[in-house]
Amino acid sequence: MRKRILIADDQVATREGLTRFAKIKGYDVVSVTNGADLLTVVKDGNFDVVITDLIMPDLNGVSAAEIMKLHGSKIPVIALTGLPKQDVGHYQDTFTRIFHKPVNASELFGYVGSLLEK
Repeated sequence: MRKRILIADDQVATREGLTRFAKIKGYDVVSVTNGADLLTVVKDGNFDVVITDLIMPDLNGVSAAEIMKLHGSKIPVIALTGLPKQDVGHYQDTFTRIFHKPVNASELFGYVGSLLEK
């Protein structure tokens, strides 16, 4: 059975690029544009990994990840951000890992693959 990934990013180019790359790697992918939609979709789907931008409209990725944890989710959540490293260090415990933009898709999905092998 193919692994399912949820990608949440308000930047069209990032979201579409990661979605295409994930599909090439053989994943089933659902993509959304904000944290509110992330929470709606993750609740209704069976996802193996969530990849989310930190800063998005309506509800940011940090809040969405924290709400998922409050509801007992064990899904690994990977963050993407354009913020400097010193500005996101306090979010380390919220996410499985934080990648800085521009994201190297090969590195990101290499990490996703290592998570899913566990």
